[in-house]
Amino acid sequence: MIAVVTGGSGGLGRAICDELRGRGFEVRSWSRSDGVDAADETAVREAAADLEDWRVLVNNAAVLVPKPIVDISLEDWDATLAAGLTAAFLCSREAFRRMRPGGAIVNVCSLSGVRDAEKFAGMAAYVAAKSGLAGLTEALAVEGRELGIRVNAVSPGSIDTPMLALSGAPREPVLDPADVARVIGWLAAPESAPLTSANLRMDP
Repeated sequence: MIAVVTGGSGGLGRAICDELRGRGFEVRSWSRSDGVDAADETAVREAAADLEDWRVLVNNAAVLVPKPIVDISLEDWDATLAAGLTAAFLCSREAFRRMRPGGAIVNVCSLSGVRDAEKFAGMAAYVAAKSGLAGLTEALAVEGRELGIRVNAVSPGSIDTPMLALSGAPREPVLDPADVARVIGWLAAPESAPLTSANLRMDP
């Protein structure tokens, strides 16, 4: 049983990988530091080519470039959307092509992308990426039903990771990465079936 985690080398990503290993999965981390850029179409296609028993995909990759909207360059914007949204599209497309019925995709969204949740200055691109990922979750869940692939999301608030220091969000209270990973592991596991199209909000 193979589980792919994008951004698996980061603070939350490592916790997700540990959680899925504890559930018996063979975990593959797709991140630039692991040699797979999840936002690169060719890299994703090549990395997916040898996955014979792909059961789970966790779209966790994200980039945060904290700048006021007047200072965000197109390069910053594109990098944020590439990591947080385009990567999820590319990886989910390969998962849909290769997973058998019973597969599961979990998208790591954010309270930043939840309507009416508090927003913080300097995070326009990040909020746009996470909002788009929430919408993508619902769209993929519709297409996944006929394939037997469930697609859900989790939208946590502040998590105790290095990214929190960049965000401008309050340092307290915060979620423990292991707690968020445990919810993701449950969504990825058969025990959460038949749940699909859910976006679980996690407030600290």
